[in-house]
Order: sequence, then C-alpha cells, then structure tokens
Amino acid sequence: MKQKTLLTATIIAITAMLSGCASESADASVIEALQGGDYESAAQIADSVIEAAGPQKLLYRAKGIALLGRGEYEKAAQALVSALSLSNGLVGSDDIDISYYLAVAEYKNMQPEEALGTVDAIIGMRPKDDAAYYLRGKIELALGNKDAALAAFDSSVNLAPTNYDRFVGIYEELLANGYETEAASYLEKAISAGNKLSDYNKGVLEYYLGSYTDARNDLENAKKSGNNENLTLYLGKTYEALGDDGYAMNLYEEYIRTDSGAGRIYEQLATCRMNRGEYENALEVIEAGLGLGNGEGMQGMMYDRVVAYEMLYDFDNAKKYMQEYLELYPDDEAAIRENVFLSSR
Repeated sequence: MKQKTLLTATIIAITAMLSGCASESADASVIEALQGGDYESAAQIADSVIEAAGPQKLLYRAKGIALLGRGEYEKAAQALVSALSLSNGLVGSDDIDISYYLAVAEYKNMQPEEALGTVDAIIGMRPKDDAAYYLRGKIELALGNKDAALAAFDSSVNLAPTNYDRFVGIYEELLANGYETEAASYLEKAISAGNKLSDYNKGVLEYYLGSYTDARNDLENAKKSGNNENLTLYLGKTYEALGDDGYAMNLYEEYIRTDSGAGRIYEQLATCRMNRGEYENALEVIEAGLGLGNGEGMQGMMYDRVVAYEMLYDFDNAKKYMQEYLELYPDDEAAIRENVFLSSR
C-alpha cells in the first residue's frame, strides 16, 4: 500500500532540490537519469561532474540515492557521508534528509547499530518525524529488540494516524520477523477507521486479512477512479489468492504496456510464470525487469532467475547468476543454502 516508494519520494525530493540550486552546478542529466530510474547512469554522471567541478554536496547526495536504487548499500553510505562532510557546520533540512537516507543505507548494509545511531540523531532534531520512527522500529527489529520496535512503531502511527500504508508496512515487518499476533493488531487498528478508508486502503487491508473477495471488490471499485502500480499489484495478487492467476497475469501485462518502468509488476508477473512452471517465459520477464536498472523488485527477480535456470537444468547459468546474486546479497541465508546445493551439481 505504498503509494510512493522510498526511492520515488527521494527522486522527487532530489529533483526539486537540484533544480533550484544552480550554484551547485548540478548537471541536468543527473536529474533526468534519476527521474527515469536509470540509477547506474545517475551515479556515473554524478561522479563525472564531481571530477570535473569538484566535490558538491547535492551531487554526492544524488549519487548516494542512485546507489541505494542499485542495491549498492555500502557505496551509497560512503557517498552520503561525503555529502554530509560538505556541510557548513550548521544543520539544515538537507543534512537531516541526507542523514535519513544514510540510515536507510546503513540498515540495508546490515549495520543496524550505526543505522540506529543515525536515526536517533534525526529524531533528536525532528521529534515528530513519523517516518523516522518507522525506520527506527525496523532497525530495532533487526537488533532483536521487539519491545523497542513496537514502541517506535506506535510513535509512528500516533504521529500519522491516517497513513494506512504505514500500518501495512509495520504489519509486513512484524510478520517477516515472526510476530504474527502483533502484526495483526496493526491491521485491526487500521481497519477500525471504518468509512474513513478509501476503497483502495480497504482493499489492501482486506487482502492482508485474507478477505480476498471483499478485497477484490474494493480494489476493482478503486480502479474505476484511476490505476497505478500499487493498485495493479494488489489487485493482481488478490486474483492470485482467489485462484485466478491467469487474469492476474493479464492485469500485470496490461499495466506494463502502459508503464514499462514498473519493476515490482515485472517481479510479480515473473513469480506467476514461475508458479505455473513457465520458466522460459519467466526468464523473459525477469530479463526485461532487470533491464530497467531501477532497483524495484531487483533482488526477487535476480533470485528467481537462478531458480528458473535451475528448474530448466541449466546449472551453469544457475551457478553464474547465483554468484552475481550473492555478491549483492551476501547475507541471504536461503541463497547461501541453495548455493551449497548448486555447487554439487
């Protein structure tokens, strides 16, 4: 139910900031690359401009964001630290924003202690920042501190009680960590809003609560007022849950024809193909999705590519792409176990 992903929101912010600061000599092509989801080019262009014109705070920030999109979290953190090092000693709103993305990079790079210190500094300066409390909750979960995580999540939803995306995000985080009862309680809090909820929000909450028929009806109603990537994703997943994966794939394919940059739709379409045993078709979707280079759904598609080749008994390609996957995601325990199996083939 994330109407704007973290990276999309970041791109909007960096575009506005770079566009209004000619003194930073920001090359317009960096903005264009970020807007188009071409994070590899954005990082390369930022490096070129920095090399030619010298260190620039907003370009390091843009580079860090691009590297986040690429899944290169350690390098992203380094770029963001470089951006902060160019501050004038007075903490401004741009420094806080850079710190926020630094915390994300540290968290993604499996550095929860460092991330916690960074986000606590943000909260110290922005005590009513609901997004910072949400990130703090995720970090506390990574550290195994359930009670501290719940306290942070409660602060987040209390500060933004109508942000239903946040309730779902908390649900997913708690469920992924094995706290099913606590996760369900956040959905119940959100659904208790009753008629304040839009058809879209109701549909997503109903999907997670397992009320798939109600979810389908509400999401279809929401679609009458306009479509977007999130709506298509949840509507398709609802049809999958109802056993109609054929129609779900039609929805995904139709959406891709109008928005070829929707990485998560490629990921879900590939998953559908995989579930049907259509591994060659799945690989076609995966390669198209990975070709976007925008980070959305990349990890899932990279792993599914390994599995698809494995199911096709093409173990040479499976091993090759597993090594590529593990270079980016070395702490994925499932992939490590699978790699042990592949090494014996």
